[in-house]
Amino acid sequence: MKKKVFMISLASVLVLGLFIVVGPESAFTAPKEKILIGNVDAFTGIFAPGPKMWGTIWMEILIEEYNEKGGLKVPGYDKKLPIELKKYDSKSDTETLIRLTEKCIVEDKVDLMFAPWGTSQNFAVYPLYDRYGYPMISHASGSNQVVELVKGGKAKWMFPVLAQPPFGAKYTSDFFESAGASHVGIIGISDLHGIEWTGQLKEELNRRGIKPVVGPELYPMNVEDLSPIIKKLKESNVDALWASTYPTDGTLLIRQSMELGYSPKIMIMGPGSQYPAIMVPAFGVEAMTGIMEYHGFEVDFATTPKLLDLAEKYKKQVGAYPGANTIAAYVCYEVLFKAVEKYGLDRKKIRDALATETFDSVLGPAKWDLENVYLDVPGAGYLCQWQGKEILKVVWPSDRASAQWIPKPSWPSAKR
Repeated sequence: MKKKVFMISLASVLVLGLFIVVGPESAFTAPKEKILIGNVDAFTGIFAPGPKMWGTIWMEILIEEYNEKGGLKVPGYDKKLPIELKKYDSKSDTETLIRLTEKCIVEDKVDLMFAPWGTSQNFAVYPLYDRYGYPMISHASGSNQVVELVKGGKAKWMFPVLAQPPFGAKYTSDFFESAGASHVGIIGISDLHGIEWTGQLKEELNRRGIKPVVGPELYPMNVEDLSPIIKKLKESNVDALWASTYPTDGTLLIRQSMELGYSPKIMIMGPGSQYPAIMVPAFGVEAMTGIMEYHGFEVDFATTPKLLDLAEKYKKQVGAYPGANTIAAYVCYEVLFKAVEKYGLDRKKIRDALATETFDSVLGPAKWDLENVYLDVPGAGYLCQWQGKEILKVVWPSDRASAQWIPKPSWPSAKR
């Protein structure tokens, strides 16, 4: 009996020692063998093309590159930890997105989260990221409301990557002035993105004494005929067109502009216009020549061997080169991984580091500009342009450009 009591006492002392040395959680937790990252997104449904081309492929390429080298070197561990991406399909349904995001965090206890694609989806789940303390690196969202929340200190866990409307309006207006645009037209789809971007550009141009001759002219998501707007642009001699478009209405705009013979000197379009996978099969490279895209974080993949290698990896999966700014989803999470390698899996320390520090990336030193609310890297410009090849050129600002901008040529006659 005395021996039994002694052994129980000894076991109690050993357990107490574990509590003191490694803490109560570690005393009963198996050693960590991997980094688990949650990714809830619209892999099917109406939003599915966005996550596929803008996010998931880049995330998986990044993770594969790290895992080929053993994973992430996390402080406190004597070996690299492999990375596992745990994906759930929201099916383009907001309630499902919210439910599965909370499941990832609460039940699966993921170490980190990759944000979903799209402004509305980011807004839907940000309260969960904030409540549970997960940095939300929004690789594909843009809104004035985001700017107000971040600058007002009400979204301390949110880190937008792309240019937001106020900053985008400023650099586009800079370009219009530099290019001598005299007759500006503004059109766009009547959702949050289109309303905010077109309205912000009009305000910025007005502040500079430039009054658009057309617009903003907005049209519904399910628009089937843009010819009335195109005729108005043509009749008003609009030589510099801004169009906040998505792929479906964007292809409609191009096709009907060809049919009606409207070809402005400057044609800047929204998300989707820079996707070779969509635009090349529809129109060919020649017809796309001269069209520009405005969303920021634009990259010329032909400028470095590493970028070209990444573009080739993307092309193997999609069958076409990536859109110029889709690499944002690679770079921003590359920065996140660099923060983990420096500070471990303490998410508050990661958040603070993202807000204040600079990290190396494939595009150079990367740092969040929380005044203009975007991720700033020297290797990414603000406007890109089709210039006769499937890999687009960066044309603005001039100190980040890989080529000078060219006036848009007339449409190829065969395509009209």
